[in-house]
Amino acid sequence: MRHEEFITTLNECASFCNYCADACLNEDDINMMVSCIRNDRICAEICSSLSKILSIDVPTKQITAFVEYCKTVCERCAEECASHEAQHCKNCAAACKKCVDACSKFLFNN
Repeated sequence: MRHEEFITTLNECASFCNYCADACLNEDDINMMVSCIRNDRICAEICSSLSKILSIDVPTKQITAFVEYCKTVCERCAEECASHEAQHCKNCAAACKKCVDACSKFLFNN
């Protein structure tokens, strides 16, 4: 499958974001986690959507802006998650950073 590695990274990021958002709901101070939850949910949706688009082999030029947006969303989510001490947030930040790198690689190569 074309873009298989990128699709895998996007799906992994979406999974970590969904897990993090759910785990944030169990934190003692949920009000402190609202921004993290929102960023997680947005990032998961964007990564999942881009993964689906890539799997139907859309011409690269038609999705460049979406990949750039995905990169921005992942950067924002990584930054937010990195600001929290919870392990699920740290894991999510790492997955988002990996996705940022994958987006950058895609944009550089296409």
